[in-house]
Amino acid sequence: MLFALTATVALSAGSTFAAEYADTLRVGIYYDSATVDSLTFNSDTGFAAGVVAKREFVPMISVSGSSVTVEKASAGGSKKFYVSYSVCDDAEMVESELLKIRNLGIDVFAGYIDSEFHILSGTFENNNDALWEAENAAVKGRVISVSAKGTCLKNSSGKTLLVVDDGECGLAVYSKNFEDKNALLNISGSAKGSYRGGFESKILSDGKLTVVNVVPVEEYLYSVVCREMSPSWEVEALKAQAVCARNFALRRINYHSKFGFDVCRTVCCQAYSTSADNSESVHTAVDETRGELLFYNDEVVQTVYSSSMGKRTENVKNVWGSNFPYLVSVENPYEDTENIYNGKWSKSLTKVRATEIMKAGGFDIGDVTDISVIERTEADSVLKLQVTGTKGSKVFERERCRTIFSEATYSQRYTVSNGGTKTYPSVTVTNGDNISVVGTNKISVLGGNGNISTVANDCTAFNGKSKKQYKAETTDGDPDTFVFTGEGWGHGVGMSQYGAKGMAAAGFGYDEILTHYYTGTHLEKAY
Repeated sequence: MLFALTATVALSAGSTFAAEYADTLRVGIYYDSATVDSLTFNSDTGFAAGVVAKREFVPMISVSGSSVTVEKASAGGSKKFYVSYSVCDDAEMVESELLKIRNLGIDVFAGYIDSEFHILSGTFENNNDALWEAENAAVKGRVISVSAKGTCLKNSSGKTLLVVDDGECGLAVYSKNFEDKNALLNISGSAKGSYRGGFESKILSDGKLTVVNVVPVEEYLYSVVCREMSPSWEVEALKAQAVCARNFALRRINYHSKFGFDVCRTVCCQAYSTSADNSESVHTAVDETRGELLFYNDEVVQTVYSSSMGKRTENVKNVWGSNFPYLVSVENPYEDTENIYNGKWSKSLTKVRATEIMKAGGFDIGDVTDISVIERTEADSVLKLQVTGTKGSKVFERERCRTIFSEATYSQRYTVSNGGTKTYPSVTVTNGDNISVVGTNKISVLGGNGNISTVANDCTAFNGKSKKQYKAETTDGDPDTFVFTGEGWGHGVGMSQYGAKGMAAAGFGYDEILTHYYTGTHLEKAY
């Protein structure tokens, strides 16, 4: 099953990348509300640990064993104290300096504190205890403190191996064979699985660990293409997906900068596999398009895509309100919409549920009574949707026509109707002068208590001699339910993944697929 880019995609103004391309991506794994208190890493070959500086791994120590854990250096949120016995000029000196100090009988470990490489011992709860140790050890040391944002790495026995407290760099853990592109690390938690590259851990303002997978761009693509398309698909479709994913990722450098990474692992950005994929077809698609990007003039194209789109793709202005000359509506003739997953769909939404959704969204229009399309795009998508309630109405435009009732609308191309038809019986009435035939829902009666009420559904008529019962009838479903019937899955802009599959099966190359869906573009090998 494909994972469509169904979340809202923010498109920024174009920018020229010149010859500067990031060769490493930072992928958010645990962040924001999904941060962790600690995280365990597993590897069959041991570990290399250090820091990540300007997207590059700086190894400080090698670690044997199959498991290590990163956690807060300062339990309880207060700063801790350490003794520094030596400051190294660079990371390459750390392991030899550790051995030198250990040979003097001092139990030490590595540290990176405020941009300096340290040989440390500790931890101490207060400055006085640390000062005594610094003055009385075999080698004189000096006391340094680690803030509540410090992190530490421990082995499976709980022994501290590395402490990091730096405003720019976080604690990094890689496989010992980190230079091998097929070296993998396993992590615990909800995102457990095998990952290429390494992990950087930082403590941000929430006091918990934000964990980022730092991975070369091309290796990142292995784990995206296998999630966004089935590896069993034609290789030309997979190549088109690889280029799209590469463009998309490089356009999103620092997109999630407030959390310290570029792209996340969800469909907010691109679906990222938590289990490293070794499919030959996926690797072929990535490797044979290595460094290729899609351009519009000198601009790197924003290659948005989604699962399926029906007979036409949609113009970006009708979805996000942007104007990009290469994201316009084009024919989508090779997508087998009738026979693909969620190509055609029909979903129901009760009036009660629609009312709940509107209220949750802050739209107090009373009880929802009607949902209707009031304007369509040239590609037949919904451009304006009106929701009417007992206290007013609200008109939604563009992508909100899809997202407001997202549990019932998989795309922006749909029709909406009542789930059933209620037929009211007709009766003959007179006002003394004229005789009319009307439905019971149009009749009001005066009761013995002086109250006026509408008959509406069931009623009994009496002419003085006999009685006759009238009942409303409902056909074709529930009239208190709306039925959304549509085609396509996702936002509908850019490349249809199933359309690309169909084009590849028909003999088109990946370059032809891309230039079809992204009007006026061309491929270049950028690196």
